[in-house]
Amino acid sequence: MYPVIPVGPLSLPTGPILALLATWLGLDVTARFGRRYGLDSDELWNFGLLALIAGLIVARLWHVVQFWPIYRTDPLLMFSIRPGGLAFWPGVVAGLLAGYAYLLWRRLDPLQVAASLSVGLLAMAAVLSVSDFLTGRVIGTPTPLPWALPYFGEPRHPVGLYRALGLLIVLAGVWKWADPRRPGRTVLQAGLGYSLVRLVADAFQADPSLVGQVRISQLLALLAGVICALLLAREGDESPERPPQALGQAD
Repeated sequence: MYPVIPVGPLSLPTGPILALLATWLGLDVTARFGRRYGLDSDELWNFGLLALIAGLIVARLWHVVQFWPIYRTDPLLMFSIRPGGLAFWPGVVAGLLAGYAYLLWRRLDPLQVAASLSVGLLAMAAVLSVSDFLTGRVIGTPTPLPWALPYFGEPRHPVGLYRALGLLIVLAGVWKWADPRRPGRTVLQAGLGYSLVRLVADAFQADPSLVGQVRISQLLALLAGVICALLLAREGDESPERPPQALGQAD
């Protein structure tokens, strides 16, 4: 495992550093892809940063309220932000609400923004998958295959790298073949691609969460993939209603 990144005399924590990199890359890809719909890059950056900040604040405050007896005895702990000190789902809901409020205020098309964001999230997830591999958050099963990497004294499947590679392939495909007239189709393509990557890569993950003999992550990926595929098939039968606003403007 590589919990820290050596930079000269400093040792930077791998997880937080790559999380910041993933956030920046995700927002940058979102802004660049949004040009296909004629969306302003600054608007998309503002949208993403507002949603992120609102989500972090609510996630932290929710955690503080949950464990108030601990923070009451040592108030300075409230300013010690770490992944374990954030309430995930309240933060996600707050981020979505803040982001949607911004879209209404700026009169942006939610579907076009969602399409841009779905591509940005693929880039973000690829970097986070590399982080999962480096920090040991996701560990593969032992294997004698030549591309196995040493982990805990034995060669194992690099599941995090499998995910990252698969997500980059999906990102490249969606970027190349996305139809600017159909932003909803782009969202579904990104969702289907992500689901397929998780369905395949998670088969090699060690110590998975199970329901009976079925891996939960693979079951969820299969269900999400089927839903996206069915919606894509249905959406493909409909003629595009949106004229391309900025075809060829994406970087």
